[in-house]
Amino acid sequence: MRTSITGMNDFPQATLAMWQARVAAILKGESAEKLVSRTADGIRLEPLYQQVQGARAERAEHAPWIVMQRVDHPDGVKANAQALDDLENGAGGLCIINGNVDLGRVLQGVALHAIHVRLEGGETLTKAFAAYVGKQPIDPARLSVSFGAGDVEELVAQGFNGPFLEADGRVFHEQGASEAQELACVLARIVGALRKFEQFSPEAVVGATLAANQDMFLTLAKFRAIRLLWARVLEASGIAQQALRLHGETSRRMMARLDPHTNILRATAAVFGAGLGGADTFTVLPFSIAQGLPNAFARRMARNTQLILLEESQLWRVADPASGSGYVESLTHDLCERAWALFQGFEKTGKLPAFDSRNVSSDPIIGTKAHQLPKEFEAAVESTP
Repeated sequence: MRTSITGMNDFPQATLAMWQARVAAILKGESAEKLVSRTADGIRLEPLYQQVQGARAERAEHAPWIVMQRVDHPDGVKANAQALDDLENGAGGLCIINGNVDLGRVLQGVALHAIHVRLEGGETLTKAFAAYVGKQPIDPARLSVSFGAGDVEELVAQGFNGPFLEADGRVFHEQGASEAQELACVLARIVGALRKFEQFSPEAVVGATLAANQDMFLTLAKFRAIRLLWARVLEASGIAQQALRLHGETSRRMMARLDPHTNILRATAAVFGAGLGGADTFTVLPFSIAQGLPNAFARRMARNTQLILLEESQLWRVADPASGSGYVESLTHDLCERAWALFQGFEKTGKLPAFDSRNVSSDPIIGTKAHQLPKEFEAAVESTP
């Protein structure tokens, strides 16, 4: 039996004027402008937003994003052991980094048809993987593989589905690109790939990769923005809407070498934003990666950071959860407009912008430049650079 609570509906309807009056009272005559901040792109961040309805920016398939783990050990036997351990303990895919490893050894015992694979070792790795699959009793069409580079026509002829190329924003991010600059550069790479391979469907030709940093809401807006920009490109090209395969990875430039355990917090905020922003797959860099080759504990923490958010926090349950949020919708819209304007500039000049290295040097601060440990913990690595 449903009962009502006395006085539950007696509260006055909150209005923008009421909130502004509260803020003015707290500021005691000072201008509310002091509460405004700006992003690296100069986008104005207001202290107060109202609800805004914008375009939906959700994954094509309403399902959990895939937890990816790096396969980066130079020893094939150890790399295989790491890969099997990751897959047995919650990872749903592998990012193979080294293009010079023995794939037969690294992938021994790995059920390729049951996981997602990302190849990040260039054309050498792509050719090696295609050759390896060609020798196995596996139908390439059944595999879920994102190729970073390679001969598209050869891969299609072998039966792979793609995406075969990657518009990777991480390289621009690491050079100091702002969020809008990173988006614009990725967009330029996407359009270049689509022009080169017009005979194939866009979703088969190219996927996108973005860096995710500790600014959770800005990351969320950036991941939403690339989906809207992708849709805008397809619409402008007269192409029917198709899904974008979107991958994310925690920002390497935010990873502290001193007091590296603070990187766990940064990574959590980053994957939180990217997951809510619609990433299909995501890689968390182990917290000790700035110190050397991460050990088993650091890899486990990277994996479990995502598993907790997926299995305990259930972040994937709501499609595009930021939809309607005035703050995120406005930020997404502004990023789209800035990125589109930059992209149009690239189209006219054929040149990418000069990035601001100060964006790199400003990350991170807590635990490194301020409140530094009197004595560092032993590094969670197998070997140092």
